[in-house]
Amino acid sequence: MTSSAPVFLVKDGAQSWPEIAPMRARIYPPEKLRNSPMHGIEWANAERRVLLYIDDMVRAVAGIYEREISCDSQPTRVAGIGGVMTDPDYQGLGYGKQVMSHVMELLRTEANCVFALLFCEDHNIGFYRKLGWSLFEGEMRVEQHGKTGPFAFRNEMVLPLAGPAQRTGKLDLCGLPW
Repeated sequence: MTSSAPVFLVKDGAQSWPEIAPMRARIYPPEKLRNSPMHGIEWANAERRVLLYIDDMVRAVAGIYEREISCDSQPTRVAGIGGVMTDPDYQGLGYGKQVMSHVMELLRTEANCVFALLFCEDHNIGFYRKLGWSLFEGEMRVEQHGKTGPFAFRNEMVLPLAGPAQRTGKLDLCGLPW
């Protein structure tokens, strides 16, 4: 089987949802979500998404969020990455790495953000570390169900963009996590 070269498109987050929803449903069927650490968490909706196409089909995706947050009580503009997925039939072929590399380059050249931040489960830490991300080891606060409080989903990771990435201290996302 010969596949075409990857094509990357940046699309509006809401408008791209119908295109990625079938892949997400395959990766996270309702029965899997009910028994996962993500069950019951409110997540922000992506502002934009980078979609990786192979043979005119979406095979990997990553959501982009930009927001002013509070870093040790100082307003700081950050970029969030969330909803990173690769079609199960195409995992292990480097498409996740390619879509993330594309997102990271896009943020470095277009976003006016000090650093990027993402949340990941334990089994993904090594993947993101290889791409240059570091664990955040401070206190994270987010909005959940209308209230702001501590958030300990799993792991927070940061990546420098236009400045150093905050690796300790207190971060308040001033809204929902991504």
